[in-house]
Amino acid sequence: LKEEREVITKERDAIKEEKDLITKEKDVAIEENDALKEERKVISKERDVMKLDNETLKSEKNALETKYTALTSTLREQLECPVCLEVPTSGPVHVCPNGHFVCSKCKDSHCPTCRVKMFSGKSLLAVKVIENVEHACRNEDCGKFFPLEEYKLHLTSCLYRTVNCPSPNEFCSKKMSLSKVYDHILEDCEGSWNVRCNHLNDGKFPRPIDCPSILKLSSKGFALKWNDQIVYLNFEKAPDCYVFSLELFGTALECEDYEVSISVHRTNDRDMKGRVQRFTGEPLPIDSEQEIRKKNGLLVGPKQMEKLTVIDKNENLNFGITLDIKKQ
Repeated sequence: LKEEREVITKERDAIKEEKDLITKEKDVAIEENDALKEERKVISKERDVMKLDNETLKSEKNALETKYTALTSTLREQLECPVCLEVPTSGPVHVCPNGHFVCSKCKDSHCPTCRVKMFSGKSLLAVKVIENVEHACRNEDCGKFFPLEEYKLHLTSCLYRTVNCPSPNEFCSKKMSLSKVYDHILEDCEGSWNVRCNHLNDGKFPRPIDCPSILKLSSKGFALKWNDQIVYLNFEKAPDCYVFSLELFGTALECEDYEVSISVHRTNDRDMKGRVQRFTGEPLPIDSEQEIRKKNGLLVGPKQMEKLTVIDKNENLNFGITLDIKKQ
């Protein structure tokens, strides 16, 4: 019994020691938890302070932007030519004896604002302001502002810049925003086949197309989508040849990133093992005028064109054309 009692006593003491240890660990955990709570409170206070500082900075930034916008807007209004209603983008800016501005292309013998006689006065300050304020894009629906150098580049690539419909002028000579050209071609362009044959515009390339003969006049064009790009195929009659060209809905710089292939062949020779006229090179930019298109692309002489035409079952003359496009 004594030995058993000693064993029980030892077990009790061990349990007590273990209990004391657990109690100490619990106390340490409670202290650490309290410390974490305090630290969390400190962090929360710092976060609130930072939030307040951030809101203050945003408010100050908005106030400065509003002030800057109002100032630059006022400067632009003062610099706006009263004749063409545009802010000049280069000097000289002429000024009358009463301080009214007029741009160099609209300068006349008398001030358009107060009608006093204009002399040779020019404003150096106005030129400095022109160089340092942001300029609003002149294209309708754009509404963006740019520093002068960026503004000049933007005008050449703005999605809202005015361009001619890319179809031959004999069929359609409308001018419109570039952003509206594709919808115009699909819906109501009298110079494009898309209104009747848009099922061919499925994004698949190489794209073979059977076309009516253009032995006498230019033919309607065709818009095609490739990935995220749009190209327009033109068949036009030049004085001494027939011209096939592809225009990219983009700038001349963007055209450098693509290589197009135009192959004209007989409609019954889609494998192009017989007579074929080919062109490989960069597409033309959408801003290209018709006279430029007629000098660039695939030029085919009248004799060669006659050999590529085929009479179909309805006794109509047709030829085949295969297009391909790659990103370089």
